[in-house]
Amino acid sequence: MVQNAIVKKIMKDGVAQVSLLRQMECGLHCDGSCEGCSQKPKDEILALASNPIGAKPGDHVEVEPSVGHNIGVSVLVFLLPCVGLGAGYVLGQSLLQLSEIAALGTGVLGLAAGFIPAFLMNRAMTQSKAPEFRILKFLA
Repeated sequence: MVQNAIVKKIMKDGVAQVSLLRQMECGLHCDGSCEGCSQKPKDEILALASNPIGAKPGDHVEVEPSVGHNIGVSVLVFLLPCVGLGAGYVLGQSLLQLSEIAALGTGVLGLAAGFIPAFLMNRAMTQSKAPEFRILKFLA
């Protein structure tokens, strides 16, 4: 999904910080009479974008999300705790021959064990400064 953005500053060679313009029904082309507009975004949304076209600060550009492994990693982050829960329960019920309540306890331990790698992967993705978007073209 492409979005409109304004280049705020150049971070390093080939990477720019952009302010994403949220798509609204009115297009936010106000004449000043809609000061109380509830649709107007309150905060600026900043993101990093690869800049293959050489956009400069102040340029209005069109950006698209970078194609990458973000979806796969996100699914994995959500799936690991669920798999841990199921594996912990099955381990407690089948292999350890525990009662129902005790098997639920091993399931909770498996859930906690699944959260650890998920948490670490999420933290690594958050701390990486890789561009989230790619600048496609200038807007007139």
